[in-house]
Amino acid sequence: MRRVINVSRSGFTLFEILLVLALIGLLSSLFVLNIGSLLRDGELETLEREYWRAVESARAGAVFKQQAHFLEWDADESQFLVKAGSSVESFPVSLDSSGNYEIDVLFEEVAAENSYLLIRGELVAVREIVTVGFFPDGTCSPYTVSLQVEDFVTRFQMDPWTGVELVNPHSGEESAI
Repeated sequence: MRRVINVSRSGFTLFEILLVLALIGLLSSLFVLNIGSLLRDGELETLEREYWRAVESARAGAVFKQQAHFLEWDADESQFLVKAGSSVESFPVSLDSSGNYEIDVLFEEVAAENSYLLIRGELVAVREIVTVGFFPDGTCSPYTVSLQVEDFVTRFQMDPWTGVELVNPHSGEESAI
């Protein structure tokens, strides 16, 4: 007669240990590869926050002081400037000092819908501009702004009547991909 002995096994097999180590290695490599992009995305949020602070200052200054205010980007000093007459208010963009990030801010003038601007013999719907105006009646120049840090880009189209971001300006249109 054979006796069956039940032996309870404690511990893990070699296969189970290797499987767990492989999963830990995979997850940590994904984290290490994506940490750089997470930091740059945070830097884009910093740039965007300073842009909105400068816009709000220009809008409020134009309305309350009854004087046109102009917003521009100073690429050399990495700051937004709000100018009104001889006064200048700066909004520096201070990114993480450990990275040398390439920042680009582009203001473009938007022509009225279904119209074009003639620039150097070419019809265009938008053109690059240096400054954006905010006026005492609460309006602003019709423009779009592109904010870019490395490969991360965000773009806003501003409503010239209210001076705030247009929410989905082309909601009824099909977009060609």
